[in-house]
Amino acid sequence: MKQIYFIAFAAAVMCMLAVLPAIAQQETSYEVEYVSPQIYKDFRFSIGGGYAFRLGEVEKTGDPKLDDLNKQLQHGFTVDADAQYFFKEGWGLGLNANYCSSPTSGNNVTIPDVGNVNRYKESQNALFVGPSFAGRIESSKFLLVSSIALGPLFYMDRMNLDGTKINASQTTFGINAGVAGEYKLNAKTGLGLKLSYTLGNISSVNIAGQNVKYDEPVSISNIMITAFLSFRTW
Repeated sequence: MKQIYFIAFAAAVMCMLAVLPAIAQQETSYEVEYVSPQIYKDFRFSIGGGYAFRLGEVEKTGDPKLDDLNKQLQHGFTVDADAQYFFKEGWGLGLNANYCSSPTSGNNVTIPDVGNVNRYKESQNALFVGPSFAGRIESSKFLLVSSIALGPLFYMDRMNLDGTKINASQTTFGINAGVAGEYKLNAKTGLGLKLSYTLGNISSVNIAGQNVKYDEPVSISNIMITAFLSFRTW
């Protein structure tokens, strides 16, 4: 009986030894034919500045001088920055941050519920920061990048009325989207233009610990056009 077991074991070993070269050959053939997918580890950073235009209706007070100052608050400047990581050929994830500020000032201004103000200064500011989804298309000389981001939108209104400072603030949900086209100056840097917008509304502001509600939601959305410098790792 032991001899039968020994013969069976030896036959099994022989079979294994016969099969192993075929398996090894098959694996070798597979490794030769298999082409590993390209791995992308492309990082891009851009920063720029430009013009911002406040969207939405301008509040009309009936005072032409005050209405003109409110119109001036629609025009301002912006600073915009993007950090993006492309782990696929056509898309990646990143972070967008943009800051918009629109100042105005005047003398002898009549403000509702306040009265006459000899020296009036105001600056309305909005800061957006949020994670983004980005897509890219490029050629040897040009790169086109689009992105959409979601995140908090911080609103700050700073007023100075005859030396009395009043600060109003609020935080709301914001959406940012943009498209940027750049010319590749060299293998790692680029110069271009970006058109983008940030959307958001507020229904109240916080002033000195008090919540002041508006009669209607107020738009703090901006459309922006910026010139930027970019840096790439690919």
